[in-house]
Amino acid sequence: MDPRVHRSRAMLRDALLALIRERGFDAINVQDITERAQLNRSTFYLHYRDKDELLTHIMRDMLSELSRRSQPLGDSTERLHRTLTDWFQHADEHAELYHLMLGQSGMRAYQIQLRNILEQLMSRELEGAALPPGLEGVPLPVVNRFLTSAFLGVLEWWLDRRSPHPPEGMARWLGALTSLLVKPPADAPRSPRSR
Repeated sequence: MDPRVHRSRAMLRDALLALIRERGFDAINVQDITERAQLNRSTFYLHYRDKDELLTHIMRDMLSELSRRSQPLGDSTERLHRTLTDWFQHADEHAELYHLMLGQSGMRAYQIQLRNILEQLMSRELEGAALPPGLEGVPLPVVNRFLTSAFLGVLEWWLDRRSPHPPEGMARWLGALTSLLVKPPADAPRSPRSR
């Protein structure tokens, strides 16, 4: 990408994120963004149709970054903790965007993308894992959706309360809760289940 294009887009992105923190997305217009970025409106329209398209690009970049950073949740408690810590740190770094995606007026398309990323991670974790007695026959997709929804619900709670606990603590607690339901393959024999 041309360095000037990259610089202009970065300035517009930073301006939008700063304004979201101050006023909320709905109260912002293109003029506000260009004034904050110290660019003219014609520069904005060279790159984006409107503020929604700018936000869409920012969110896509953020989700791509999360997907790149994501690894299988792991076959050990330590690796699960490290992965969940990374995820909460990512949410902390991009709190405004996570609020927009997961909040009451959240953007459904991005909620789905975020859930899909987490479900892909979770499906790797669940492959070959064992469930506690009484849950052996539960299909993997049901377990996956249950755990993913729980993770997203906890994340939303954490963001709504302005991250009252550090990412490391949240990761430790979520890991402990997950281990109540799922034993990783290294710790338990394989137990085939219907899909």
